[in-house]
Amino acid sequence: MRFVSLYLRSRRVPLAAVIAIGTVALTWVTWPHFSDGQTVNTRMISVVVLIAAVALGTTLSGADDTLDHSASARWPVRRAVHLLLTAVAVVALLLVTTMTEARFEPLDVVVRNTAGLLGLTALCATLLGAALSWIAPLTWTLIAIMPWMGPSEQLRMQVGAWLIQPTGTTAATVCATLLALAGLVAYTVRGCPLRPAAETLPDH
Repeated sequence: MRFVSLYLRSRRVPLAAVIAIGTVALTWVTWPHFSDGQTVNTRMISVVVLIAAVALGTTLSGADDTLDHSASARWPVRRAVHLLLTAVAVVALLLVTTMTEARFEPLDVVVRNTAGLLGLTALCATLLGAALSWIAPLTWTLIAIMPWMGPSEQLRMQVGAWLIQPTGTTAATVCATLLALAGLVAYTVRGCPLRPAAETLPDH
């Protein structure tokens, strides 16, 4: 248990979890006051999942990059477990609301958006580092939730705005799945890039 506690603290998981939980709770409390319906729509689901993914994306690397790439530990396995448990935690957090009047649903949209955005976050973290892992998911989400984007029968729209497509949209599901798998494989195999030593030194 001590190892788990140290691992979570070294990756700032408690802070990220507070942000994710706070975002879900705030949306859950305020949604009925700003909407005629009790079910959170796909745009807001996307925004909430985005904030959770961005917050949890900072946990994809620790303070010591060299340690994260050392051969003394099974880092690929740990990275895969870390990312998968993160996805499960976000989905579970959103599904808790289905026991109340205001809720995040349907389930397949919650799972699709969580898997896709976390995969995109992990892919960006692998290329640019955990500190910049927010760039790709934020950009794609902002494009997808624009007023002129919406459910469509056009393939390019279903892919570009996969986050807000209705349940059962094959192209959106495939896009999210590919992003999830690409992010999982890339992050598991490579992890985050090594940062310059100056960036990892503690401030004095």
